[in-house]
Amino acid sequence: MAELTGGRFGARQVSATRLFLEAMHELVPPGTKPTWDTILRADVAEPGSRAALKFAEYARTSWGRIEPEIRALLEAGAGPVLLTEAAVFARYDAMGVLDRLAAAARLGGHGLWLLCPQGDPAREPRLGTVAVPYQAGLGEWIELPDSWVTNAHRAGLTLEAR
Repeated sequence: MAELTGGRFGARQVSATRLFLEAMHELVPPGTKPTWDTILRADVAEPGSRAALKFAEYARTSWGRIEPEIRALLEAGAGPVLLTEAAVFARYDAMGVLDRLAAAARLGGHGLWLLCPQGDPAREPRLGTVAVPYQAGLGEWIELPDSWVTNAHRAGLTLEAR
């Protein structure tokens, strides 16, 4: 991560999960109803139940707050925005938000990078079981091999030493 966020690339790391949880907490201040425990129970409620539907409303409201925050990051500062811990987009039905953010990044300003850790780096990007939309013609997906992640390409090792 330091390689991406350091001086070489200057990416600004932003945890999508942290943004989501902060937005959800803002919607449920302490001492009010629903309580945070109610929200947590609703998160795992039976799909289609009243609790699940109410939770979805809170999630949509949260994404409505998060999207402009990330857009502002794309327009300001220096370097690309590196979204990490991004499975929340898939989990909470916000792939459309991610798609709009990618479209905004394509229009100028700073780049939007999405980190999608997965066991098979040759497999197209996914967040959980949901495919991440990308435009192959624009080179929007690259795999980072283990050698790059471990920084072997900059370690100064000769071919014989490897």
